[in-house]
Amino acid sequence: MNEEQLYSLEQLEAMSAGDEAFINKMVEMFIHMTPEAVDRMVTSLANDDLEDVGAAAHKIKPSIDMMGITSLRQKIRDLEQWGKNRTNVDQIPDLLDDVIHTLNDVIQQLKAR
Repeated sequence: MNEEQLYSLEQLEAMSAGDEAFINKMVEMFIHMTPEAVDRMVTSLANDDLEDVGAAAHKIKPSIDMMGITSLRQKIRDLEQWGKNRTNVDQIPDLLDDVIHTLNDVIQQLKAR
């Protein structure tokens, strides 16, 4: 499995002053809470509740930043804004799909670390 690492724990390490137990706890929380946020976004999109897609994106935005998932930094903000404002509606499904695939890959990498 020689794929590019999709996350960076640097910010978490700096924030926790290298406290390994804290880092592990935050990683575990991310692994458990992210699928719930993903499910919420998928369900909201299916129900054409774009405002809630945006709200769910807003909720996981700090986690994405904290886990150093730079590839999603702008995408999650776009999803948040587009959902809340009902703009670029035709692009939301593909963007959400992209975000979900990346988050699933990150979770797999975190579990394997």
